[in-house]
Formats: sequence, structure tokens, C-alpha cells
Amino acid sequence: MAYQPKSYRKFVATTATAAMVASAVAPVVSAAAGFTDVASQYKDAVDFLVSAGVKGKSETKFGVYDEITRLDAAVILAKVLKLDVDNAKDAGFTDVPKDRAKYVNALVDAGVLNGKAAGKFGAYDKLTRAEMAKIIANAYKLKGDDVTLPFTDVNDTWAPYVKALYKNGITKGKSETKFGANDNITRGDFAVFVYRAANVDVAPQVVSVSAINAKTLEVKFNKAVDDTKAKFEVKRGNITANVSKITWNKDKTAAQIELASKLFAGDYTVNVTGLADQVLTGTVKVENEKVAKIEIASDLAVLTGTSSVSVGYKVYNQYGEDITAKTTITATSSSGSASADAAKGIVNITGLTNPKAGDKLSLTLVHGETATATSKVLTVSDASKVSEVTIEGLYNADKKELSEDTRDADFYLLINAKDQYGNELKASDLNASSVVVNSSNPLVAKATASDFKEITVDGKKRIALKLDTSTATAGKTTVSIISLASAKVAQYEVEVKEGAKVDNFVLSQPELAVAKEKVVLPFEAYDKQGNKVDKYELLNAVRVTSTAGSVAFVKDAKANTTNLVLDLTSVTNPTKVTVTAITPTQKVVNLVVDVKEAAKPVYIAGVKDVTTNVEVGQKFELGLSNIVVKDQYEREFKLTDKVGTGAGQYQIKAMIPSNTVLDFVSSQDTIDANADKIVLKGQAKGTETVTLTLLDNAGNPIAGSEFSFTSRVAAADEYVSYEVKAIDPLYDDSKVDINAASDTDSYVRDVVVYGVLANGQKVVLPSSAYTVTSSTKGIEVIQPNTSHGYQLNVQAAETSGTGTSLVQYAKDATEAKGTAVITINANGKQLTQEFTITQAKPQVASVKFDKNLVDNGVANVADSSGNISAANLFALVTGATVEDQYGETVTINPANGAITFADTTTASSSILVTDYTSVGTANHTIIGNGTASVAISGADNGETFKATFNFGGYQVPVKVVVGD
Repeated sequence: MAYQPKSYRKFVATTATAAMVASAVAPVVSAAAGFTDVASQYKDAVDFLVSAGVKGKSETKFGVYDEITRLDAAVILAKVLKLDVDNAKDAGFTDVPKDRAKYVNALVDAGVLNGKAAGKFGAYDKLTRAEMAKIIANAYKLKGDDVTLPFTDVNDTWAPYVKALYKNGITKGKSETKFGANDNITRGDFAVFVYRAANVDVAPQVVSVSAINAKTLEVKFNKAVDDTKAKFEVKRGNITANVSKITWNKDKTAAQIELASKLFAGDYTVNVTGLADQVLTGTVKVENEKVAKIEIASDLAVLTGTSSVSVGYKVYNQYGEDITAKTTITATSSSGSASADAAKGIVNITGLTNPKAGDKLSLTLVHGETATATSKVLTVSDASKVSEVTIEGLYNADKKELSEDTRDADFYLLINAKDQYGNELKASDLNASSVVVNSSNPLVAKATASDFKEITVDGKKRIALKLDTSTATAGKTTVSIISLASAKVAQYEVEVKEGAKVDNFVLSQPELAVAKEKVVLPFEAYDKQGNKVDKYELLNAVRVTSTAGSVAFVKDAKANTTNLVLDLTSVTNPTKVTVTAITPTQKVVNLVVDVKEAAKPVYIAGVKDVTTNVEVGQKFELGLSNIVVKDQYEREFKLTDKVGTGAGQYQIKAMIPSNTVLDFVSSQDTIDANADKIVLKGQAKGTETVTLTLLDNAGNPIAGSEFSFTSRVAAADEYVSYEVKAIDPLYDDSKVDINAASDTDSYVRDVVVYGVLANGQKVVLPSSAYTVTSSTKGIEVIQPNTSHGYQLNVQAAETSGTGTSLVQYAKDATEAKGTAVITINANGKQLTQEFTITQAKPQVASVKFDKNLVDNGVANVADSSGNISAANLFALVTGATVEDQYGETVTINPANGAITFADTTTASSSILVTDYTSVGTANHTIIGNGTASVAISGADNGETFKATFNFGGYQVPVKVVVGD
């Protein structure tokens, strides 16, 4: 056969991977760049085809938007597949020109395609999308038998091939329900489909990393990837950069990584995990932000007084971003005195002698640091006036539709305004002196000439007219803006939709309702249009009652959901409870809930988080946290506050057949009001069965509650081998701990040794069973005592008072290797364990908040008269468990976020507030954002925002809900 798809696809995978790795280091020249009709969405596909020998329709045109013929598609595919076209059998088609018949013959010989009739290939017929699906599925041996197509325009003939493309992510259709089966396909789209099919089996790779603005890197991949699995790390040298936001393109082939701070000069490396077995990496060299261009905005200098004129200007960085407001430039004019107002982006020229329209003067703007300059001859013109206003449309930052339900949100009309010279105006230029604003029906929405504001939309500053919709009722109104200078009128019809109401309410049985507990009742609510209703304010308009206990809608601000809770805490016995719901449209729903008896512990299901194999003379303990108890409904039952001899209380008793192998320490065999744990000690080697039994408050066993497990007690002569647990990296804190008297040896590492039994079970050896030594210079072996076993520590030349480390490092190295020797005392067997010594300074590596303050990443923070301080937010770390990369405890001051590590070094924290969601009109103000003194004023209960804590480089996002 001339066709060998498996070997070809292996070739594609290996060569493409090699190319991707290379291009991540040095960008390759794009073949598509030579064509003027190749848009960005076709670039990679056209590059791929050209690299396989495919040509465009001319030297400058690939023909991306031209419909492709069956013959041209055959030639392209045969070249990409690298088929043996010279030795293929003649297919016998009479309508295929001789110079290209070999490509068609090879594809027919390979079983990729066939003719349209006897002797006819249909060479110059346009290729349909359905035909394309067939030849590509055949070419790459793609299958899709186990998928269901969402498309309604694919018949049974073509379905297998379209399914193959759909399953392998090669097509999503022209819409959610249409594949466009009978539509002709263009050369550009055909190139894309071939490119995607060729890359189905290719591992994801980073193609390139580039800086696209002062804070953002863009990572491009060789194929669409799973954005839910991708994890990004950005490093500049050895410093990890803080990532603020990740944004993916529609095709999931590129991700934009916005950093919390600006890019600085240096090499930035992006590491991507979660997409492949290995880390995907790309690097880009970045320059510091700099001025790249200065533009004088107009040829006209507008009169602003009897001796002054002004003109706008812009300063751009190397990424094309407007940096006018933060850039200082020098302005020089041929007449008068020129000065640049960076905040307003205006050059004011003062001290002119009787300036009048038509006068000429030259202006030069210079940025001294980069020597960037621009000059222009300006013509003096009359003062700028609002001449033309257009209304672009209605805008809400959260893309809400204006209705009676959303009227408390902020809605704006986006405005474009120009003066008589065609220059763009700012929001400050529109006021009662320049325009008149009217609303035909103020009951629907209204605005005044004082409501023009500057807002940011998609990263750009826009003029916006804020609408007053606080008392809006359903209906329409026409908002008019009239220029006083030109009398031109701009109008826009604003519609407020009717508010949603619950019309259809469906109640369902809970899985279990138990006396003395609360239960969430499943429900679904819909409005008259069949839209699902989940807003608390709308659901709470449904009247709900119950024949026992109480029932109510409960807003869960943390989870942003509403639950219907049936409170049965006052119900003591099994019963039937009827719940009734009446919608605002007077529809009635009833549900009878079968309430079961109150929960009680019935049996012990097992033990957890404890090692029950011990050596002779050693002990293990069982507390309530180690014993799993279940109730009659197979749910875990917590005995935490139910141990004792009072009503409704219980005990747990342990029993052993004899005390030969195991015995209780100090008769601690029962968890009751007097003892919170059971303690057993190994007496002699062997196995013993331990049985745990639940007892009632009178000490009587509960039938069927027993759980038994086998404990293995080992002796030193039973071990067939020994193992040493890997020793974690040892931090060289010697340059800090220079005072021997106060050295607390925080950064030590335990040496743990196991004895291995014949069945493979491991038993931790007591420190008396072995001796630890180390000849590594600078390493101290700490002898065991009653609180710990053998430990390793880094020594310093403390007597010198300089804190010089005794560890010997290679030149410029920050790590060294050490070796510990473990000698088994009983038989002299020796084991060696290598470990790493590192100078990497402590950093916060994990933060686990107190669940009472931060639960599943959500916290409530009370405001004080609308004010939230940094201290209010830092207070969330109270009681948190914080550790560095060495597992040592880190202290974070809940008053100011100050960080103290175990080696006494310190670091600072900051808080970045983003994604602020207001309740009604936004009245809040944020100052000091991204610092340790961030503060919010004007906060209202129920508002939410994301607070990203930066603990010395370790970021933790928390969703904050304002209010208790």
C-alpha cells in the first residue's frame, strides 16, 4: 500500500514536537507571513501545509477564503500525508488532469477517497464539509462510534465521519446544532481541519512565550489544551512572579497570564503542568517598560483663554499601551511657554500675544530618558465645543439585562462625543453648559447632564451617561442628548423588562429527614417564561409553611445559593410533616415528609489515622478522632460531646483476649467521662485481636456495635531487613542561629528507621534500637530524649560570632549533599541515607485558615460604618496553620500581616482586592490596593469581593462577603 497513516502520524508527532520545543526558545519564520490574505486564525494551519510542500494560489495569496475543489483538496492531502504518489495504481478517472492524477490515484489506492461516478472523480466540483469529514477521517483513521452528534443536518451516510471529527475535537460545527454538511468548504477552513487532524496524537507543547503588554505574558500551544488542568508558574530567574489572572482564547490554544506587578528586564520562564507527563516550558527575554512613541493628537491648538491654547497628546510604551498619565515629558513651543499635564494628557501653551484662529506655532515633545521625541506645526483654532454626540448602547459591567429585578445595578449609555474639529471629547466636556439631557418617561429611567462619567470598558476609558433606574418600572423611554452648540440630537430607546416571579414551584423528597435535625428540601422554581429562578429575593416571595417544626428559605451568602430548610430540631419523635408552598401567582404545592427517629450511634465501623503495629515495649493510642462510629442511617456519628454517663451519652470499651501480647497502659481500656483515649502497649511478639464496643450511658454493650482489628507486636529478631525513611531537605539556618545559648534548632530533621517483617509490614523502631552518625562537615546529630528521636541539624561556627556555616558547598552552589549512617545496635547492620542541605530561605508554602473564619475559601467580614481595613482582612489569619517549605510553623500577625519564620527572619504581606460586586449602586472606594494598608470605604452588607493575600510571595485568594 502507498498509504501508511500510522507511521506518518508518528512522523508528525515527533517532528512537530521537536519544532515546538525549538520555537519556544527562538521564534521561527512563518510561511504564512508571505501571504497577504492569511488571518491569525489560519496562520498555524497554512504554515503546516506550506511546510509539507503545498503552494498558494499565487505568490501573495493562499486563497484562504476561496472555496476548494475536490482536486485541490486531494493534492493538498496527498502532500501532507507524504504518500508514494509515483507508484500508485491508476484509478481510471477521465476528468483528472495528467499532471495531478498521481495525487488522486494515491489517495484512492490508500482508501481515503473515491470517485463520484464511474470514471468520474468530480475534480472541479466544490468540496462540501461532509465530503471533507469523510476524507480526513479516512486519512487519519479517526473513529467516533461512541459519541452522539448535536447536529441536525448530518444524515446517516456522513454521520460516522462527522462523529470521528467531533469526538477528536477537530470540529464543533458551524453552530450548536448545524454542522453545515452541504456547505462548500474554503481553502482556509480545509487547512485548519487537516492541521487539527494531524495533531490529534501530538503531545501538547509550548510554541512560544511573548510579552504582550507591561504586565502580561502570552503562552501559545501547538494545539487546543484542557484549560481546567493547566497550572502556570512564572519565574524571573529564581524569583516566582505572582499571577493575578489567566485568560484563555476561545480555541484554548493560547493563555494570557496577567501578573500582579509589571514586567522587569530579564528572562521570564513559564512552566506549565497538568497537560503532559513532563513540565512544558517556554522563555522570553523582556525589557523594562519604556517610552516608544509620543503623538500630538491634533494639528489644531484650541484657544483656552486670551493668551493660551492647548492640544492633546499621548505617550505609548513598546506594547502600544497608553502611559501618558505616568510619564513625564518636556514640552517646548516656538511661542509662549509650553507645559505638559500628564494627568489630563494636554499640553498648555501660555503667554501668547493676542493669539487668534489661523496663527501658526510649532510644538516639540521630548522624553529625556529614552530620547523619544515628536514635533508638529499647530494651527490656532477657536475654542472646542461639543458638536456631535452618538449613543452606542446600554452597558452594565456584569452584562445584566435591565429589568425590575436588576434596577439597583449600575446601567450606563456609552457615549461618543466630538467637537467641531472632529476631536474626541472627554466626559468632563459634557455638562449642563454643553448639552441637554431628557427622558421621555422618567418612571422607566432618567438622567441629567451632570450624570456623565468616565468608566473603563474592556480596558479602555469611555464616556458614559449613568442612568437613574433605582425606581424603574417596566416600560420604554427615549433618552435624548442635545448639543447646545450645534443643536444636533442623539437618541436611544431604553427598555426595562418586567421583573421575574416564581410561577411554577416543584418540591421533592429529601433523601433522609431525621428528628432533631435540619434537612434541606430539594426544589426547583421557574418563572412564567420557564426560566429557572434561584435568586433569594424572588424565592422568598413564595410562602412556605409546615405542620411541624418550621420551614424557610435560607440564603447561603458564602456559597451564593438559596436553600429551603425544614427545621426539625424541635421534633423529637418519628412523624409525618406536610410542607406547603404558595407561589406569587397563587399556585399551591404540598409535600409530605416522612420524618425518621433521631440519630443514634449503633456500631463502630473502623479505626483511622493510627498505626496499630508496634514493637515490644512500644504503645499506641486510640482517641475519638481515631474511631469511626456510624448511626442507624450509615452516617458517621460524632461522639465528641456525647461521652459520659448522662442521658444520651455513650462510652467506648476495648477488649483483648489476654494481656500476653498486648496490655492496657494503666488500665486505660475505656473512653468515658474520665479518659479521652485507650492506650495499649506491646508486651511480647505476636498478633492480638482488639475489639471495640459501644456502651450506653449505663455501661451496657450495644448489640452489634463491635469492631475488631488485629494488632501485630514485633520483636527485634523478627525483622528481615531495615529501611530508613527519606530525609527531607535540611535548611542551613546557621547564619541566623549564631547564638548557641538561644539556638532552638527549629530546622531539624527526624531520622526514622523501620524494621521490615517477612510479610512486608513495617514497624517504626524505637531510637534505642539504633545509632545515628554523620561525617558530613557541618552536620550535628542530636541525640534522642523523651520528646524526640535522633535528629539532624546544621552547625555554625558559633564561637566566632559570625554565623559562618560549616557546611562545604561547591562554588556558587546553594545546595550540598550529606550522608547519615544508621547502625542497628542488635546486629551491627548499617544503612546509609543521603540528604540535601539547602540555603533556600524559608517562604510561606501553605496556609490553612481556621474554618470558623474562612470556610472553603469564603469568609464573612463585618464592616464598621461601611469601612473595612487591612486589619479586618488580616484578622482572617487568626488561628490559621501556616507552614514554610520545610514544614516549620510560620507566624503571621493578624493585625498587620507581618510574617516571622522559625529562623527569626521576616517578610511582609499585602492584599489585592478585585472582582468587587456591589449591591445596588456602587458606593465603595478602595485605597492602598495591593499593599498591606488596603482599605475599603462605602461597603454595604451582602457585597462581595476577592481578597488575594500575598504572604511574602505565596498567594491565597479568599472570597469576602461583607457582613456578619
